[in-house]
Amino acid sequence: MVINGSVINGSQTISAEASSKLELGPYTAVAFSEGVLSKCDDTLLPMGITITETDDEIQAGDDVHIQIKDISVWRTGGAFAMGDALASDATGRAVKATEGKFILGFALEESVGENQLAKVQITKSGKM
Repeated sequence: MVINGSVINGSQTISAEASSKLELGPYTAVAFSEGVLSKCDDTLLPMGITITETDDEIQAGDDVHIQIKDISVWRTGGAFAMGDALASDATGRAVKATEGKFILGFALEESVGENQLAKVQITKSGKM
């Protein structure tokens, strides 16, 4: 689709260059901090979730592929119920959103604890 001479990209993913060494791995929330790609923590606005093929260690200059919309899988940082609004914890994992936290998406299945993989709908819904 072309609107006013610009192409609309319907892709679910984007690619961003790591400006420094990052320890990410797949299914981790990432953000842009001061214009560079960062592992998300509980203070940054999450942009999306790293995809399945993401290495555990990313070197400066490497491309990182990030899912920014639609249904994804996110590594959990705690328990939550299906339908809960989700935010990033301090390590880029999915936790139930609390007041003042940015909602990256909504749980499509429950989590009973840490380090599980849970389906989520990425929505970038603003602060709780």
